Amino acid sequence: MSDDGNVVSRRDFIKGGFAASVALAAAAVGAPLVQYIQSEKVVVGKVSGEQKNKLPMKIANVKDLEPNSQVQFVMPVNPDGSKGRHPCILIRLKPDLASKAGTEFKAFSAICTHLGCIVHLDPESSTIYCPCHAGYFDPVTGGVISGPPPKPLPEVKLRIDENGDIWAEGWA
Repeated sequence: MSDDGNVVSRRDFIKGGFAASVALAAAAVGAPLVQYIQSEKVVVGKVSGEQKNKLPMKIANVKDLEPNSQVQFVMPVNPDGSKGRHPCILIRLKPDLASKAGTEFKAFSAICTHLGCIVHLDPESSTIYCPCHAGYFDPVTGGVISGPPPKPLPEVKLRIDENGDIWAEGWA
């Protein structure tokens, strides 16, 4: 019944149900979007200044990163081999993770495999974090730890030369 004691028509009932469905869908999309926009963790670290359009490309020098930090860079090739400008992160692992990995430096795609949000190293947990839907990745392997991402992050093949320069050589 409506407020005036009348029966609600089928049309009004369907319109109300549709409006409620739209409101729920907007909330389902809007809540993570608001969290993403308000997150102070979205951009962490600096972007490498020596970006080139071909591989191998210099990302940084070992002196540029403290343990448990990252540098963002852009690969000129996507993981599937197509040309592009693919955002990535170079991570200097903290000592216990570096001993597990057998190296201090790891690099991965910065695009979450769930819905394409940009990931970053969370220095508090020492994991790679996606702020959109709380996806967590292992900074040693790029594998999914928790959350909705369906696949691991693609890994970038690195080389460190005698000067300590870190080079991206392609996708692993």
